[in-house]
Amino acid sequence: MAERNLPIKFFQKRQKDELDTEGGGERRLPKWVNTPSELQEKVSYVSNVLTNISRSLAEKVNQNNYVPSVVKVKLNEEALAKSHRKEIATLFNIGKINMIGIAGEDEVLVKIDSQNDVLSILKKFENINDAFPSFSTTVGVSAITNVEEFKPVIDVEPDKETVLKLKLINYENNELNSIVTKQFESYCDDKKLRYERAAYSGDLNIYRLSDVTQDAFEELKNFDGVQLISEMPVYDITLDEIMEEKQIPVKVPKEGVNYPVVGVLDTGVADIPHLKPWLHKNSFSKYHTNDVDKSHGTFVAGVLIYGDELEGQGYTGVEGCKIFEAIVMPDIKKQRIYEDELIEHIREAIGKNDEIKIWNLSLGTSMEADHHEFSDFAKALDEIQEHHDVLICKSAGNCDAFTRSAPTKRISKSADTVRGLVVGSLTHDKNGTDISDKHTPSPFSRKGPGPAYLIKPDVVHIGGNAGLDHRNNPVYNHVYSFAPDGRVAGKVGTSFSTPRVSAIAAGLDAMISEKFNPLLLKALIIHSAKYPPEMKVAIAEKIDTAGFGLPSNVNEILFNQPNEITLILQDTLERGNFIDILDFPFPPSMVDEEGYHYGEVTVTLVTAPILEVSQGAEYCQSNIDVMFGSYDEKVARDTSKATIKNPIGADGRQNVLSTAVYSKKASHDVTTAFASERMLVSYGDKYQPVKKWCVNFDDFTNANKEKYLKGPKNWYLKLEGLFRHFTETKCEAQKITPSHEFCLVITIKDTKKRGNIYNEVTHLLDNFSFVHTNVKLKEEVRVRLNQ
Repeated sequence: MAERNLPIKFFQKRQKDELDTEGGGERRLPKWVNTPSELQEKVSYVSNVLTNISRSLAEKVNQNNYVPSVVKVKLNEEALAKSHRKEIATLFNIGKINMIGIAGEDEVLVKIDSQNDVLSILKKFENINDAFPSFSTTVGVSAITNVEEFKPVIDVEPDKETVLKLKLINYENNELNSIVTKQFESYCDDKKLRYERAAYSGDLNIYRLSDVTQDAFEELKNFDGVQLISEMPVYDITLDEIMEEKQIPVKVPKEGVNYPVVGVLDTGVADIPHLKPWLHKNSFSKYHTNDVDKSHGTFVAGVLIYGDELEGQGYTGVEGCKIFEAIVMPDIKKQRIYEDELIEHIREAIGKNDEIKIWNLSLGTSMEADHHEFSDFAKALDEIQEHHDVLICKSAGNCDAFTRSAPTKRISKSADTVRGLVVGSLTHDKNGTDISDKHTPSPFSRKGPGPAYLIKPDVVHIGGNAGLDHRNNPVYNHVYSFAPDGRVAGKVGTSFSTPRVSAIAAGLDAMISEKFNPLLLKALIIHSAKYPPEMKVAIAEKIDTAGFGLPSNVNEILFNQPNEITLILQDTLERGNFIDILDFPFPPSMVDEEGYHYGEVTVTLVTAPILEVSQGAEYCQSNIDVMFGSYDEKVARDTSKATIKNPIGADGRQNVLSTAVYSKKASHDVTTAFASERMLVSYGDKYQPVKKWCVNFDDFTNANKEKYLKGPKNWYLKLEGLFRHFTETKCEAQKITPSHEFCLVITIKDTKKRGNIYNEVTHLLDNFSFVHTNVKLKEEVRVRLNQ
């Protein structure tokens, strides 16, 4: 095997590669638009509902209550596209943003401040009675199927012992939100209700209430501004472990080596001989020593430091990490911890120590993520990561469905974090009672997708196996670490696959001589991930159960062999611009004897999307589409035409990342060597913050091979951004241009190993005047690599 010692490369777009977005063609009415009589009937119905809202607003004003009313608008399922959302918003946004939120998949929330607002909105609806109603009004009214006054979602039947979680509506207006929170707190004070503001995120107004009587609960449901009342989640962990008489030498940090630091947000880390030399001099705790059980956190820390040695495999390739102990969870046998408390502890631990950039969070809940709504816990984790510029590696969660032969549950709430790196579990081997084969998803590992079809988990790593004995009792095939008394112990769970990925992230960050960049670390880890050859299932099942696969170790991630090259493009896309690189340096030597281009291409995109907590399934507000492929020649374009802004284009483009160009047989083949890497996914218009493609040109249909791979060909890379209507409207009101960062990683591989692709592409980068640099490694890392 050729030596892997050629560093991956960064390259930059050139000035001529950034172009202006061009206008589209004429607008046509969708097929589902209502007839004129249906439209008039619908306007009459909406008018009746809004007139009742107007009366309600008048009554509130008489009581000195200026909290807006909110209506819930249900949409035609065919009208959910971004372009139609704009037409619906036009009906309700009257010089300000009234369309404030998304409920479920097909409902929007609209605030109405006053009777004058009702009149202004009705005037827009009544335009449908004009002789020639506007396109916008026709489509907007047709999209609506139902309008009704919003009622809070009540997801609990409490008794006096129940601790409640109450969420107020976010009116997308700081002054209004402040008025409502003050009114709510005054109401609680008057009623002598025990309440506490919960610090989830700046845009979530959530309270914890306790000792609420049934009468008080009935009154709470009618408080103006309440969006949801549920039970406040309580957090738990599994502490069962098996002791082993296994011996492993104590490792100590080497003199003069600057080891990476990983913050372990857990139950604490015991200062046993194996771990004490690796404990950071500082720590964080919210609990007295007597209220702590360090079993879980000690096991997590042991995997971080000794995971490779205990399993006898070079899973991470990381020599060691300093462990920052952050005790955010008590001994659950002695006291409870509620969701808002856990979030507050995590925020404080990271906020006081945000020089630590990689954090391991192997705590979670048994509650499944919603199909549409992202969890408040996930939103809090996203805000913490963005505010403090850190990366949280989060466990996907465990379930015991396999013990009942039931379907595996979806990822747990909090594992639906968009900015975090979520980790599922893969088996390390298989014994007589185990259910799963070696290197396949563990029976207890929860699966995706997350809300709004979000791909979660992102990756998997080794976390154990499980099965049933002859009496149908669960039997576990453990991975190893340490108990608080220093003995080697065995456990299973996504809690213990996660620290392996945390170690890889910390190892990469320590090796790369660049400013900390969570997008880059996520992109490199996901780009390196592959499906083990034992996973012989269709791509959809692979993605749901294993995300993008099992990551490589740090040395394999950062270095290439001569027959391949990895290029990284980091940038920001603004609304109104796109990137179109028409001189992409694809090696011309990768053409076979018959004149066809061949090889493998892997493309990974990781973005930092704009997030809006009030937008339900549309929490991710921005998206980037990637197109990579061949074209025939550059052509001059007529910029005198109104819709053409860019003078140079390309004829005969074909996006080789499109699933349409590959044979169906190749797409469904799970037996070839390449099947373990193949990623043939159509992302369509899904707002996925992470996208990956892995394609082999041998899988093209014969017809498409002739059209798009027959040389000579030029190659292009194009990235286009898309922003949801809510963000576009909000940014226009704030007079700013929406944008989002991205990191794109591309690996081109000569599968025939005929030439030095690394050198060839490097020369092409120079010839095409791209600025490019090798990834810079810290000097001490170079020394260790050369030892």
